[in-house]
Amino acid sequence: MKPALSLVLLTFLLQQANVAAQETATTRRSPIPQVRYELGPDSLVQDGVPKGTLEGPHLFHSKIIEGTVRKYWVYVPSQYSAAKPACLLVFQDGARAINPDGVIRVPQVLENLIAKKQIPVTIGIFITPGQRGDEFPDEIGTGNPDNRDLEYDVLNDKYARMLIEEILPEVGNKYKLTDDPAGRAIGGSSSGGICAFTVAWERPDAFRNVVSFIGSFTNIHGGHVYPDLVRNSPKKPIRIFLQDGVNDLRSPQNLERDWHIQNQKMVAAFKERDYDMAYVFGEGAHSDDHGGAMLPYMLRWIWRDYPGVETSDEDPVAAAKAIKPVQQELFPGFDANAEVDPSGAWTWERRGRNSTTFTVRLKKDGDTLSGTCETKRGDEAAQTVEIGDPVLEGNKLTFDVAREFGERTFTATYQGIVNGNEIKGWTMMTFNGSPRDFGWTAKRTD
Repeated sequence: MKPALSLVLLTFLLQQANVAAQETATTRRSPIPQVRYELGPDSLVQDGVPKGTLEGPHLFHSKIIEGTVRKYWVYVPSQYSAAKPACLLVFQDGARAINPDGVIRVPQVLENLIAKKQIPVTIGIFITPGQRGDEFPDEIGTGNPDNRDLEYDVLNDKYARMLIEEILPEVGNKYKLTDDPAGRAIGGSSSGGICAFTVAWERPDAFRNVVSFIGSFTNIHGGHVYPDLVRNSPKKPIRIFLQDGVNDLRSPQNLERDWHIQNQKMVAAFKERDYDMAYVFGEGAHSDDHGGAMLPYMLRWIWRDYPGVETSDEDPVAAAKAIKPVQQELFPGFDANAEVDPSGAWTWERRGRNSTTFTVRLKKDGDTLSGTCETKRGDEAAQTVEIGDPVLEGNKLTFDVAREFGERTFTATYQGIVNGNEIKGWTMMTFNGSPRDFGWTAKRTD
């Protein structure tokens, strides 16, 4: 381990020990201060910019990744001409990448940068992970299909083969795509980031440019070995731009599952082997917003020397590093003097490897508040427990829920603002010795 990395790690471990000590003393803590990175003009609709088209979703059944179905979309810029092969950008978690109200908005970024000739004419392909079975349920939305980790977090060439041997030929039947690997880029966020790198690592003959947001180079299915693989393998012709946040899923008790430490190790390995690499470490947590704000600069850097691209005097890496976050208000609308009655049933869902549905039933009797929490994870039977120590301070509701995870029991604290038929706030818990906070929004169901 590099000396500088050891110092960062020691500082982090001391900080986490202090957090743990504070939690033991107070049993409850406030949410970790949150930052948000806002999108710049290159991610927004601009007057006078020629509009491309977004085609799809197309359903796709792979023969290489058997027993799965997925969706994909194709963005075609107005400047595309069949007379000249287009460059290519593939992005994982396609439904999130194309969301016009999301924080990545890849088609809009392509549209703006192509119009400025700051990147080549590029077709975008946006692919969801696979869903096991024959149907892709509409309710998945921008969530995670159930085969995601077995495609994105494994270290083999199966996903690369599906992309290169199946999806690209299908798109290529309609549009002319470049065969030049330097004209092809692949990107993704979280597990989609390690997936993008794996495609280029396995097949640099097909993809040589990688964009990674908050990449999961961790031991989900062995991805933590990548730093050593990069260091000990022959250098490959890969260009990569990484983004991560210093608060990205920290895990002092299991460093192989510490997202930020693993991203630091990747950067150190790339530097040691003199890869064509850029990186920016921001202040955020495990969120797409910083990568989304940086994406225009990342693509400029990736294609900075591609034929026909007009370069500017602005250094895209320096410009990406200059993006600063804004502090989020944790509980907007909090009123300590408000009088609310949260009695009734409230439901919300958290999507992940298996979607989990929560239903809290509350009863306010004078100054006494009580209730239960029902948790249903995937196809498992629902579990119901009494909520702990419920408190109503004005319109801010706080309660605890004890849950079992494997052979362990841990407690999550919920805080949220009651506003009509909605409760919105934060879930606070400690997992593997590290504080983990998640936003939650519950709707009244009766």
